[in-house]
Amino acid sequence: MLVPGLIQRQSQSLVMTPQLRQAIALLQYTQTDLAQHLRQICETNPLLILEPGDTVPEATPASEDFHDDDPDRFTTAPARPEAATPPLSDRDELILQIRLSILPADQNAAFHLLDSLDESGRLPVSVTDLAAELDVDASHLEEIRQTLMHLEPVGLFARSFEECLAAQLRVRNRLDPAMQTLLDNLDLLARRDWRRLRQKCALEQDDLLDMLAEIQALDPRPGLSLSSPAPPIEPDLIVRPNGTGFRLTLNTRLLPKLRLDDTMRAHLDNHTEAGKALLAYATEATALIRALDSRKHSLLTVGRTIVQHQAAFLRDGPTALRPLTMREIAERTELHESTVNRIVNSKYIDTPQGTVPLKLFFSTALTSEGGTSQSAHAIQHRLQALVAAEGDNVLSDDALTALLQKEGFSIQRRTIAKYREGLGIAKSSQRKRLRRTS
Repeated sequence: MLVPGLIQRQSQSLVMTPQLRQAIALLQYTQTDLAQHLRQICETNPLLILEPGDTVPEATPASEDFHDDDPDRFTTAPARPEAATPPLSDRDELILQIRLSILPADQNAAFHLLDSLDESGRLPVSVTDLAAELDVDASHLEEIRQTLMHLEPVGLFARSFEECLAAQLRVRNRLDPAMQTLLDNLDLLARRDWRRLRQKCALEQDDLLDMLAEIQALDPRPGLSLSSPAPPIEPDLIVRPNGTGFRLTLNTRLLPKLRLDDTMRAHLDNHTEAGKALLAYATEATALIRALDSRKHSLLTVGRTIVQHQAAFLRDGPTALRPLTMREIAERTELHESTVNRIVNSKYIDTPQGTVPLKLFFSTALTSEGGTSQSAHAIQHRLQALVAAEGDNVLSDDALTALLQKEGFSIQRRTIAKYREGLGIAKSSQRKRLRRTS
């Protein structure tokens, strides 16, 4: 028989103090958002003074040098770091994506397609006519167009309104047979013939309404953003060649500096109501300054580790990307994986290869028979090269798998299919049909 009594238990839990919550929140801010957040705080805290930011190294190193032959040796940069590049327009961002996603031999054709877009972002000229102008194979130009159509903003380079919407749905993994049927019958949608639409899509009314809501959320004219002013994107980090290595700089050009107002601090006093209020402001201000220093240190630490690992990318471009996960960065920096995720999310780095998101450097590893690993991004570029060079001998997914396995990669057909779809490359049967019709 159980006898009621008292039982003591000991447990541990992480208490989220206001200071800890603030430090975590600061990690997630972009340069622009953080600057705005600091201005808002300074409007309510009389002890804080804002000063213009810049990229000059401070007492806490904002810039570090490292070399390939000695990747663990860092020193504070003795000179003023190079300034960040100005913010890119949406068109410049698209040009950067084309340079990163399209093989060099195909980039002239890709830029010709870009120059041929109308104001809505669609391609008013047939691919066959453009291919004749460029003196290139029409089916190969169509493959380039398919890849371009899935860059940001998705839906550019489409030949029709329906194709524009289909591309956006495809990247969201929502282009199922019912949705494709809906796109094939947009004339019924325009006439509001709901009964026939439900019949053709074989859907109940609620399901059809859900699909219509998804259609309404798409951008029918993605090209408009190319002519509108781009929101400023300020890189958080800048990396530049420096002798035989690289220099990594924390960009604080837009980020104002904070300091305590010494005059106001002289009035801190526990014995008056005004003095007690200032003490509370002083506590808030000190915690904010510490959180900013922590953010700076964490961003430099993570950025340094990423750049060390991806030094080949800085020299040779996307095909030299190495596999990397956030868990690996967390282990090397002794930070929590969730902290690493917050640091790299929505952050940009200005590199010799252009200004790119930090998340670009993370991809899964594919292991070769010799035990070496290669980035999934690098494999995707190799896949693009094989398709680009296939000529009249169109390669099936099985053939592409066999070729890559022959090159030493332990890759399966389903992975090839996933990468091909992600790159916007049509199936072999579709590519064959395109070549026949062209």
